[in-house]
Amino acid sequence: MPRVVDPAERRQKIFEAVFDVVVRSGIEQVTLRAVADAAGLAIGSVRHYFPSRDELIGAASHEIIDRVSARIESHRERLSDSADRLAVVEDMLCELLPLTEHTTREVTVWLEIVTSGRTDSVLAAAAGRLFEGSSSLARLVVVRARLGAESESDLETERLAAMIDGLALRATLHPDQLSSAVARKVVRRHLTQLREM
Repeated sequence: MPRVVDPAERRQKIFEAVFDVVVRSGIEQVTLRAVADAAGLAIGSVRHYFPSRDELIGAASHEIIDRVSARIESHRERLSDSADRLAVVEDMLCELLPLTEHTTREVTVWLEIVTSGRTDSVLAAAAGRLFEGSSSLARLVVVRARLGAESESDLETERLAAMIDGLALRATLHPDQLSSAVARKVVRRHLTQLREM
């Protein structure tokens, strides 16, 4: 009797393989064959779900966005109940930083997508969604979490987004020079300064 394959489980296995290839070799090395090998699957199994490299990369970039968004949303639900709003906001922003093995992997993929999106039309849309997502989070923090002066909310939103992007880039490219603890302290100090405005 043939084994029944759970499509959602198989897709997740394929996404994990995409992320493995990206982290190990860069997004340029993502091919259906490389992903099939990394997942321990036949190429036909990958092609069944994602007929082309473009579809595979597009779906994988959506998956990254969905995963990070779900975690941020779980923090956001705590925002109205929490006595320490600053700690909740810090946790939300730290989802975008390479502070754990898990988030380091995601941020590495995110940076590969954003960098390649500059010249790759398939990745440009995903890069745009990632940019908009981090900008929306910064806006949420500044406006809805009531941090920062209302009159300068646009400027503070850009400043916060740039700080998070810069920390993500620096911590990914030079993890030996920017520890998780220091990155968290930078976020906390920035949020404290925003609150005092």
